[in-house]
Amino acid sequence: MVYVIRNVKIIFVSGLFSAFVTGIFELLFPFFLESRKLSLVDMGLIFSVSTLVISFLSILHGEYADVHGRKKIYLASCSLGIVSKTLFPFTLNDLQILFAKFLSDSKDNLRISVHNIMLYENVRENYAKYLSLFTTIDFVLQASGAIFFGFFLSYLGFSGLFFILAAVELAKLFLFFFYRECDRKNNRRVSIRRAYSFKINRNLFVLALSSAISSLGFGIAHGFLLPLYFHGKYGLDVLQISAITVLHRLAFMTTPLAGEVIKKLGLRKTFILSTSSYAFSFLAIGFYTFPIPAFVALFLVHDLIGGGIGMTAMSVMTQTLTDDETRARQINTFGAIQTPVTILAPSISGMLAAMSWDYIFVAGGLLYFVSLSIFIALFKDEALKTQRNFGNK
Repeated sequence: MVYVIRNVKIIFVSGLFSAFVTGIFELLFPFFLESRKLSLVDMGLIFSVSTLVISFLSILHGEYADVHGRKKIYLASCSLGIVSKTLFPFTLNDLQILFAKFLSDSKDNLRISVHNIMLYENVRENYAKYLSLFTTIDFVLQASGAIFFGFFLSYLGFSGLFFILAAVELAKLFLFFFYRECDRKNNRRVSIRRAYSFKINRNLFVLALSSAISSLGFGIAHGFLLPLYFHGKYGLDVLQISAITVLHRLAFMTTPLAGEVIKKLGLRKTFILSTSSYAFSFLAIGFYTFPIPAFVALFLVHDLIGGGIGMTAMSVMTQTLTDDETRARQINTFGAIQTPVTILAPSISGMLAAMSWDYIFVAGGLLYFVSLSIFIALFKDEALKTQRNFGNK
């Protein structure tokens, strides 16, 4: 259908806008906090406080999206993006920064809660192919955002960059008015009781538990402090950090291989391979201080092997293990189950970094090994055996 093709294009372009915003914001915000003279521990708390509330609200967002559709959730995300990015330059204290960050995190959560679901529901049989392609291009745009940050921070300052991000969110809002929501044959009402029943597929629960542990490791080693790690341990300046961030994003150019890897190995083995790459990469970096070229090579291993390929395998598994009527609620419940653990990551990262930068990577790598053990021991892949050729039609 013509509207399906248009929908996919809208999802694609809005994803590019979001990727560009992410590429700028993930560098902009830590340096913005540093400019306000916040300690590493305080930064961790700023990143942690809003996460729990937002994540549990996402379950209700999923229930609402299942009943009333995905478009309204996406439009609300764009609106919060405009407001939050406009507020940051006017914040005067930690509480005001926290409030603006809460709105910004809410924006991200709303978008993520429906973005891939919308793509899946428009291109089911080719989901893995489209997702891997879109993910690759998204990371190119994130790299572009990092370059933009490196070159224009000194000209535009923090306020100018925040206003540019708000303008991009406004463009997304306008674009998404043209998205055509599929007719929903669902006559039920939004139910808070059903939303918070936490009823999900057993395999999805095991995957959520394993992902919670790995996400904690990722958040500690690879979270908001990463730009400051490069600055604090290696003494790199903003342009050098931007260059590494660009390489980091371009490492996801292996993502289009995800369909072939899944076809050859299956989803289970692909997930094991990607998780292992994170564990070994983080531990090697944590236990030994390498020269910058060797460090960058080892650091990028987790993205070359595990990044986009692992993300695609994870997304295919979660979409496959859910049904049409409750997909948004189940997938957002999947995310919320991880929250009580992952919410600790920024605070732990800040405390470990205050002792030694190396500790954040050691802790991250060890947690990935724990996550991998849980997945291997408890995940049953019978439901995935028919998915070996998923997305390769």
